[in-house]
Amino acid sequence: MKPPTANGHGLADPQSIAIVDDHRMFLTGLTMMLERQGQGLRVAPYECPLELIEQLESGVAYDLIVCDLIMSRMNGLAFVDAIRRSHAIPVLILSGINTAPPISEMRKLGVVGFVHKSEDDAVLFKAISEALAGRTFYRLGENGEGETAVGDFGRQVELAGDTGAVPSLSPRQMEVLQLLAGGATNAEIADTLSISSNTVKSHLKVIFDAFRVTKRTSCVRAARAVGVI
Repeated sequence: MKPPTANGHGLADPQSIAIVDDHRMFLTGLTMMLERQGQGLRVAPYECPLELIEQLESGVAYDLIVCDLIMSRMNGLAFVDAIRRSHAIPVLILSGINTAPPISEMRKLGVVGFVHKSEDDAVLFKAISEALAGRTFYRLGENGEGETAVGDFGRQVELAGDTGAVPSLSPRQMEVLQLLAGGATNAEIADTLSISSNTVKSHLKVIFDAFRVTKRTSCVRAARAVGVI
């Protein structure tokens, strides 16, 4: 992650990132992850893109906006189009879709990059670092040229079992999974959800069994691949 720059007083100016995603647990998890891993970052979460637009119009400024592609009130492309009329803030788009993302449309709107939610955390950090440095970040195909093919997104059969079926989780298990995806530890999950550590472990066992995995990273990758998070 790019370190903060020094201001005229010799102090570091923290870079600010706005995250807009209408899935609350994913939003909370990603915010926690960036605040813990990002050096000198200030992170502002928004569940509704319209709320962020209002903040921008009132004069609130950010160094980067990380935006979900599919949202109920306004999709990511419409959001970028709306703010481009008066703001030049770079926008990085995330999505968990299992079809080819609209890369061409993103480029036309000046979106600085795209990261699929099935990617490892390191890829997201790299994309954010590149965006804050004024560079674009789009994942390329295996040959290093062109856009990622449709089949490269969401390897359900490989990651979620032989049939690629989407596991059924309870609302509480979904909350645990979203926090897990955001990099939260068992203790952080327990504190956020006001449950015991043993209860967290019990939920994780059920979640791991549902995705047929034994590791946290594999669980998150599998869940993202089938669009659960």
